[in-house]
Amino acid sequence: ATETGAPANEMHCLINTIMALIGSTGATFFLSQFLNDGKFDAVHVQNSTLAGGVAIGATARLAMGPGVAFLVGLCAGLISVLGYFYSSPFLEDKLGIFDTCGVGNLHGYPSVLGGLASILLVSFNFDADFLEYGVGAQQCLMQLAAVVSTLVAAIVTGLISSFLVTNVLFGTFLAEFAVTEDYEDAVWWIDVE
Repeated sequence: ATETGAPANEMHCLINTIMALIGSTGATFFLSQFLNDGKFDAVHVQNSTLAGGVAIGATARLAMGPGVAFLVGLCAGLISVLGYFYSSPFLEDKLGIFDTCGVGNLHGYPSVLGGLASILLVSFNFDADFLEYGVGAQQCLMQLAAVVSTLVAAIVTGLISSFLVTNVLFGTFLAEFAVTEDYEDAVWWIDVE
């Protein structure tokens, strides 16, 4: 994540993104091994290591310092792994929501963290002439409004998409598929025993 408007902003984007990715990678490897009795979960390693890059996106060009960027990434990695470990099974078992690609855990939770962090971080960057409403309460409120409106738009469009896919477009197919006792790869894939 970088911008080409000003060299200083490009450097902030570069350093903050790298530090956030380092933080999320360290958190991912630590927590994945901790939660899985000393072994790594490939899903965590493939996805949660990237959570820092997602979380820092809203604030990458701010002059927050590498330590803050590292902490944002660290928190994002932790949240992502915890999402895969606890949230995904809960959503599947209790609500019947299957996030087969881990979108919520890699992009959802870390982006909300990044958006919330942006509310705080914009109030400390006094040299940020690119902030539309300056440094202060008004900018923080605008950041909050952006986070809330993004969540509302994501939830509403997700519900509409889910309804269309499950009821309108593939309703009979999904109803037929739901009666299958066990998932068998051979039903859907060639060269599988």
